[in-house]
Amino acid sequence: MQHPTVTNISLHDHAESMLQEKISERVLSGEVIIVRQSLQAIGYFESLQEASLNGIRRATGQEKAAKIKNKGFEAFHEVINLDELPSVTHHTYEVVRSLAPKIAKKLIKKVFQQEKAFYFEEYPNVRFHVPYDIVVQRKDEFNTFAWNGKVTAHGPHHDSWYQCPTNSINIWIAIGKVKIGNGLNIYPQVYGKLLPCTKDGKIQRDQYFGSALNFELEPGDALIFHGEHLHSSEINSTDATRHVISLRMTLDKPKFLNPHSPYKYDYIYSQPNDGFWEEFTQFVVRKFHNISKKINSIIAQEKNQNYIISPEIISKFDDTSMAFPQEISVKTSSRKLVGDTKLILDSKELKLGEIRPISQKLCAAKINERRVVVFDRYCPHEGADLAAGYLRNDCVVCPWHNLPINLQSGASPCQSLQKISVFDYQEESQKIKGSEAE
Repeated sequence: MQHPTVTNISLHDHAESMLQEKISERVLSGEVIIVRQSLQAIGYFESLQEASLNGIRRATGQEKAAKIKNKGFEAFHEVINLDELPSVTHHTYEVVRSLAPKIAKKLIKKVFQQEKAFYFEEYPNVRFHVPYDIVVQRKDEFNTFAWNGKVTAHGPHHDSWYQCPTNSINIWIAIGKVKIGNGLNIYPQVYGKLLPCTKDGKIQRDQYFGSALNFELEPGDALIFHGEHLHSSEINSTDATRHVISLRMTLDKPKFLNPHSPYKYDYIYSQPNDGFWEEFTQFVVRKFHNISKKINSIIAQEKNQNYIISPEIISKFDDTSMAFPQEISVKTSSRKLVGDTKLILDSKELKLGEIRPISQKLCAAKINERRVVVFDRYCPHEGADLAAGYLRNDCVVCPWHNLPINLQSGASPCQSLQKISVFDYQEESQKIKGSEAE
């Protein structure tokens, strides 16, 4: 399968009108679309910014909301303390929810140019992604499924792992600035596959999915992609809060891997137009929907609400472990030396820019024609296998959350994370020099 592409469009550019006509088919076939200034084009940029400020105002008062309005959402963590974060998120959800129907209609008509009925998720996701070095102070509280992708980094996943529709489209809208280091990862090399996960909805460590696409967005820009793309959050290694609001929608009736998905009734039927007949049809469908939702709630007694995966999903998993970089054979000397460990490997097995595991604890990488390094195999953040990562600017990049770790110092931009050990391999003496990062 050809890897999906990334396309930038502007709704103000008439030359792009032909691109917009087929945008739904292109997204559902894996293409990633960035619509620049999408909120400005549909007339909801100020409304959504004010909705977020209103949520902050309800939770913390006028003074803090005014400070964030003045400084920008990037300074959110400088104004709002962690005790206030749950309340801010709750109130912002409620305000944004009231705007969701109108925004969804505008997006359907302006971006997708669709005139037929569609469905949108009742609760858009409100995301205040705070710098990791701050939120780690309350790691136990915020490192839970409920906060994944909202305040903390969500690992690689397909939306259908969590019972979302298989035909859902994500519209990920920047309210504040998004930059590399606090944004989103999409893994195009495995598009079209459904990778396996653990019982608690995390990617299995032995799966290989290649390097990630990352994005920089200005306020009002929208990143649009199929929910079945494997995607994750970047760990926020910057000094700025990333504020995003995301909507899921389906362009026709939602389709679920599990017919008993607990989210079956969270997708709201909507007509794109506001005529009498469209409003009447929408009213009838939503009434029936709400009655069905109440009946289902009584029968099911909410027993499915904690589902992450189901037998129906497990049976459809694709295994990409065969593509995982293979281990290089290594010999160790029986004699221990003070300050270094003698290790013999054939560096010719390493291609330039390649990472390969050499043991259960170590990886080797060929940085350039003159330098081979050996380093700790697991990321200090959540234990991702760095053998599945990739090299960028003298760093090994974590495959799960795009964390760059410097292969000189062993440090990452997140000061609260431990350094990894890094050794330079000396080819001429066939050993690893004792240059562990201090």
